Amino acid sequence: MMREILLVSDLDGTLLDSRQTISKENKNAIKDFKKLGGKFTIATGRMEKSAQPYIDLLEIDIPVILYNGAVVYNHKTNKRLVDKSLKNYTPLIKLFREIAFKKKLGILIYQKGEVFTFEKNSLIMEYEIKDNVNCKLMSDENFEHPITKVLLISPERSTLQECETIIQECNYSCDLVYSESNYLEILPYTASKGNALVVLQDFLGGIKNLHTICVGDNLNDISMLEVASQGFVVENCHESMRNGKYARTLHHEKNALAHLIQKHIFSKEMKALSSKIE
Repeated sequence: MMREILLVSDLDGTLLDSRQTISKENKNAIKDFKKLGGKFTIATGRMEKSAQPYIDLLEIDIPVILYNGAVVYNHKTNKRLVDKSLKNYTPLIKLFREIAFKKKLGILIYQKGEVFTFEKNSLIMEYEIKDNVNCKLMSDENFEHPITKVLLISPERSTLQECETIIQECNYSCDLVYSESNYLEILPYTASKGNALVVLQDFLGGIKNLHTICVGDNLNDISMLEVASQGFVVENCHESMRNGKYARTLHHEKNALAHLIQKHIFSKEMKALSSKIE
């Protein structure tokens, strides 16, 4: 029965602690789950370079969901099963830059597996440390090609709301989601973790009766929790997700994945096995 379970976890605020590390308890629980035949992967807003260390650490052997669903990446073949992009974005970016001249705003542009910015202010430098990536400076040549997504960072919610208004007034075709309280993501239209999960499920279509369990902490995770057979949220999840609609696991600082695997997945499987024996 374990071979019929697909477990998908968000990274930041869920599997990772505040130091951006995976605890020994979480790592060992995932390892045990996989040894028994379970399938495990991650769904994150991060790019390939930022997610790869965790893919290697956990020895993930199936595709991962990146860029909040704009990309489904098969790292075994170095190919993207899903590769959505934003086009005709130049006027929008110019308007964001005007805001950045007056207010605290970090602008990150993802293109061809790299991340670009216009100025390495404190917000960008904090992002580089957190995601362990190096941002390159945007050039005119970059504007000639599609991009995967835009991430706007600001400690002031009103600034991000101003950016939202600009997008709406421009009638720009995209999807918007808050991945953290100070992160506003501009994604290609229909890009979401939920839609990406459907693609991943199809990829694993050879597994009969696939039971998908997803766990997350923020608004960008809701779409995959809705697609999942069972959705879990961590104790530190966004307040709007604490409505009893989803099952609960522990705080991300208290080995949330280990608790989910041991207390919910393994316990449920043992009960099912016992009932068969009886």
